[in-house]
Amino acid sequence: MLLRVIYAAAGLLAMQLGLAVFLQISSSSGLNAALPDALFAAFDPAKISTVQISASDGKKVTLTKNGKSWLLPDSYSAPADSGQVEDLLQKVAKAKQGLAVASTKGAAKRFKTADNEFERHIVFKEGDKAAVDLYLGSSAGFRQSYARLNGKDEVASIPVSGFEAEADADKWLDKGLGRLNRDELKKIELADIVLTRQDKDWQLDGAAAGDTSKDELGKALDKLTGLAAQGVLDPAKAEPLFKQTPAAQFTATKNDNSTVTYALAKQDDHYVLKSSASPLYLKIGTWQAEELTKLKRANLLVKKEAAPVAAAPAPVPTAQLAQTPVPVPAEPPVQQQTQAAEKKEAGQ
Repeated sequence: MLLRVIYAAAGLLAMQLGLAVFLQISSSSGLNAALPDALFAAFDPAKISTVQISASDGKKVTLTKNGKSWLLPDSYSAPADSGQVEDLLQKVAKAKQGLAVASTKGAAKRFKTADNEFERHIVFKEGDKAAVDLYLGSSAGFRQSYARLNGKDEVASIPVSGFEAEADADKWLDKGLGRLNRDELKKIELADIVLTRQDKDWQLDGAAAGDTSKDELGKALDKLTGLAAQGVLDPAKAEPLFKQTPAAQFTATKNDNSTVTYALAKQDDHYVLKSSASPLYLKIGTWQAEELTKLKRANLLVKKEAAPVAAAPAPVPTAQLAQTPVPVPAEPPVQQQTQAAEKKEAGQ
């Protein structure tokens, strides 16, 4: 009995010594002391009101929450893609600590998560207070990056890529700012083209039944309602462009009879879109704009084939003509020739 107690005590002592050694090694070698399932950054995404992202090249972007939407205050308060912002917040909020890759200051620099050497510096704020302050470093795999919280040494791997945290305002812009919802429209007018909606079907005004190409009409609607914004431009530089005749202009009438007019003007290697419903001047790709400048009524009509012309009779080959005998009138009999001559002399 006493022997068993001694063995049990010895085993317990060995376990304690092992644990002490493990903790000592962990703290000295940089292994993560936190639980792998612990959150990398504990915060509530719903409480975040500001997102600031900086890149190592000096670029930066700020996004601010306005109700349920997100705006770009440094880009004329243009609407941001709210879903894109929320996706970033959720990914960081759900990221697990995992096992630290390293926890020395030299390692932070090696993984590009140091204070002065990083890929992205991301700050989430609740009001004026920073709720999360992290450095996003080099890639750790597909849609994975090394990351480090500001003020800590541990470097972890989280499921966020640098492409999901761009420091460029245009990358966060709501690309749908130039688009129109067809279900909210009942008429679109562009030059000599007038399209009206009957229930769910669109028709070309003035065209007889069967004269309109459904395929071409569908393509025209896609071009008119699907303009994608690429950026927001300086009004001081863009506004003068619209003092001249626009490259293209069309008006859409909504179901409530309100209208919105879109005008396009050329600027350098792109086009500018101005909507009567917004103060923003949007950058539009050249190919999209020029599709509208080339859109004509004739493009929407069915191409009818010309009536066939009767073919002229084929000429007879020369060789065949040479072989065809030409009829020669028969000479009158000698008797008839003689009688004719006698009558002529008698008449004299």
